[in-house]
Amino acid sequence: MSLTMHNPEAGQAVLLVARARAEANNLDALQQLRNSLLSQVGSSGRVDFEQVDRIEEGAVKLASASYDLVLVSPVEPRLVEHSSKVLGKLLLAVKPKGKLVVHELALDADSMLETSPVTRTKEDIIQQLKFAGFVDTEIDSTEDLSEQALRDLAETHWNLANVSHFVSQARGHLRTVMASAKKPAYNVGAAAALSFGNKAKKAQSSSDSDTGKTQEKKVWMLNVESDDEAEIEDQDGLLEEEDLIKPNAKALARPDGIKPRRKPCKNCTCGLAEGGDVDESAACAPEDSKPKMPRKPVDVVNVKSSCGSCSLGDAFRCTACPYLGMPAFKPGEKVTLGGSMLHDDLLP
Repeated sequence: MSLTMHNPEAGQAVLLVARARAEANNLDALQQLRNSLLSQVGSSGRVDFEQVDRIEEGAVKLASASYDLVLVSPVEPRLVEHSSKVLGKLLLAVKPKGKLVVHELALDADSMLETSPVTRTKEDIIQQLKFAGFVDTEIDSTEDLSEQALRDLAETHWNLANVSHFVSQARGHLRTVMASAKKPAYNVGAAAALSFGNKAKKAQSSSDSDTGKTQEKKVWMLNVESDDEAEIEDQDGLLEEEDLIKPNAKALARPDGIKPRRKPCKNCTCGLAEGGDVDESAACAPEDSKPKMPRKPVDVVNVKSSCGSCSLGDAFRCTACPYLGMPAFKPGEKVTLGGSMLHDDLLP
């Protein structure tokens, strides 16, 4: 396939990327291509070569933004399906607005091959280039593989069992695709300042120079007026004559003349809660849902302690102990309050 569409210019840096194992039988063609490129770039340019396997494995690190043109798999056989990892590293190596040319085998989208080492279509190649970060991607040319080229690939490189069956199915469905793409005008990681504010300043300065005004430096400030100088709104002036009239009982009465009903109390027994006609003047006697039982007096003398700690004091008594609040005593002894505890401390 001809490379006349991507001839480098004098002084440019070119990178050849290929698989040495695949191109072992075509080293002469690769050397001829390199010599041709060297004659085109001249003494001020350079032509480098690197293996695609070393790039993918990370054994070699390409210099960033170093090449104007990168040619990938330029000679036959073209057996490499370039991964997004390889294309991403080649993107870093290309200069801004530099060019990448990829040669790769492609399969027809409507092909029905039972066994095919080639899995990509030309649309997949374009998609991979876009995912890697390249722009202006396009298919420059395609060339169908001949029957002899298919047979050589199946026997020598792919080691297929039924070569004749594969060749009969792949004829007219496998072709060599040459795709080109460009790197954006900026390098990876580049930064640029936005010029929105500069445009406004330039427009203002040009208008001031036309009118002859000197531009004063504007300082942000808070203009606060004093209470004496500020104009205060009169609150009485906001009121209308109707707002000054005092309402009477007639104005506050309900329009229908019906007196408002009182709110039913809790556990109502007069029927007001049900909405019936009742005499609201009569008092409602709500019934207690839980009638209180009269408290049985506590026999502090004959009471028997179930825990045995009642006589020790409040620190040892239960929450339901009848002796809560009483001083400690001996078991069986009547508790009495004597001495000064029978008199109020506040009285003299």
